[in-house]
Amino acid sequence: MGRDMAIVNIRALAFAVMALPLFAACKPAAVPVEDIRPVRTLTVGATPTTATNIYAGEVRARYESSLGFRVAGKVIARQVNVGEQVKAGQVLARLDPKDLQLGDAAAVAQVAAAQSQFTVTKNDLERVTGLFSKGYASKGEMDRYTTQYEAAKAQLEAVKAQRDQIANQASYSTLTADAAGVVTAVLVESGTVVAAGQPVVQLARGGAIEIAAAIPEDRVNTVHEGMAVQVSLWSGGDKTYAGTVRELSSAADPLTRTYALRVSVPQPPPEMKLRMTASVAIPRTGLPDMVHIPSPSMVTQNGKAGVWLVEPKASLVQFREVQFAGVEGNAILVASGLQPGDVVVTAGAAYLREGQKVKLLGAPLAAPAQASAKAG
Repeated sequence: MGRDMAIVNIRALAFAVMALPLFAACKPAAVPVEDIRPVRTLTVGATPTTATNIYAGEVRARYESSLGFRVAGKVIARQVNVGEQVKAGQVLARLDPKDLQLGDAAAVAQVAAAQSQFTVTKNDLERVTGLFSKGYASKGEMDRYTTQYEAAKAQLEAVKAQRDQIANQASYSTLTADAAGVVTAVLVESGTVVAAGQPVVQLARGGAIEIAAAIPEDRVNTVHEGMAVQVSLWSGGDKTYAGTVRELSSAADPLTRTYALRVSVPQPPPEMKLRMTASVAIPRTGLPDMVHIPSPSMVTQNGKAGVWLVEPKASLVQFREVQFAGVEGNAILVASGLQPGDVVVTAGAAYLREGQKVKLLGAPLAAPAQASAKAG
């Protein structure tokens, strides 16, 4: 009985194996699905170009001075720090006054000596004048004493002027602020020996604030005094402030070959501090109308930059090489390669190939033809 059941199972399995091709022949054949990519497009056209050049700069005071002693000496005291507000006449630093005091004492002694000599020659002249009037002195003696008197008088005036000059120098041992402002730099410390005129403290006078920047040679002719510009701070995010070009240098810097630019800010905000990093945005005028396309439209094929164009009737894409002219905001400027009316792929361009069929997002997709084959 068990043997008969095994024979039956084997026959059933053999029948199933032989019937498989028949079932497969009766199943519909698979139809390949056409690869249609959904994309977004834009019909391009030439529009006005409002390009802007942006230059890095620094917040500066309009009036900034480098202060130094008018005489040489050794610094014995520095009485201000960077960022400190100072008033006009406030003491900033002091020199050792000993040498200047000794010079003043020597000048006083020279004045005293010259005064004594002048007194002697004056008395001699008065005595000879009396004798000459009585006929006891000759004309030659009278002239000689007169000359001595005039020389002593001139010598006295000279040493007095020299003494006044030395006295002024003694007062130069104290450096004071010539105007109210903010200390932006301290260049020496106590114990430093400085020369006359050497910068010791930099002082930014209170008042107008400006942005200092530099313009390259190929852009200097696009900027002129009185031009309205936009100013922004690196720490201020997207905030912008109105500015005006106040000054543009007429000569290039010999090292950087750039032209110094000063932009005044009529109403500076409280957060605009000295020495902050700033940007100056200067609009470019006189540019021709250009085609503007979104930045995702740009693709590269075989090392060439371009875009995908859509043939509206067949919905097929074709690569078109273009020449880019720059960037304006989030748009790319196209100098050549596109004509008004061309349909450019703006989303999904990175997944396309030459001649691929696409579906415009928002348009119905035609169903592909279905085919089936049956065999019995």
